[in-house]
Amino acid sequence: MKLLNTFLLATLATISGAVSGSAYAADAAPDSIVVLARHVEAKPDDPVQVHFEKFKVTKASFDPKKVEGGKATIEIDATSLKTGIDKRDAHLQTPDFLDAKKFNKITVDIDKVKKKADKTFTAEATVKFRDVTKKYPVTFDVTDQAADSIHIKAEATFSRLDFKVGADSKDPKVAPVQNDLVIQMQLTLKKT
Repeated sequence: MKLLNTFLLATLATISGAVSGSAYAADAAPDSIVVLARHVEAKPDDPVQVHFEKFKVTKASFDPKKVEGGKATIEIDATSLKTGIDKRDAHLQTPDFLDAKKFNKITVDIDKVKKKADKTFTAEATVKFRDVTKKYPVTFDVTDQAADSIHIKAEATFSRLDFKVGADSKDPKVAPVQNDLVIQMQLTLKKT
């Protein structure tokens, strides 16, 4: 699924260091990491929004005035997912999906940041989860800047199968969720 790309984008967003759950400025959206998942057989609540409530930037080196060349590491707590339905949250954390008890941390390393347009940048995100390491190209927009931080917005698509999440099957009873996922991030990255 495109979840990996979403994690990568989230990591890029963290290039400067994010403070989980905080707003960057009065008019900026609150920090968030959300994965959108659709069922193979469409359901009324599609796409399901999987919110990760705990995440942090553990390292960030960059110049807010010149984001190019910046690097960041973001950690996402896989056990902090919330979809609005407790039973579904518990099921997503089982070995059938994330196996969050065994693999509770998703790490995204962002580097090779390059300017694409005025406020748009590309980077490489290296995502580590479930004993798998994958590299993805990502694109993000800088929506606000301060002396020691930036606020970014990113969206990416990735395959859940890249990280062995869920079954690989055409049967919706075996693999009820589509392979491709979308990750959306709004993050404040603070230079560390």
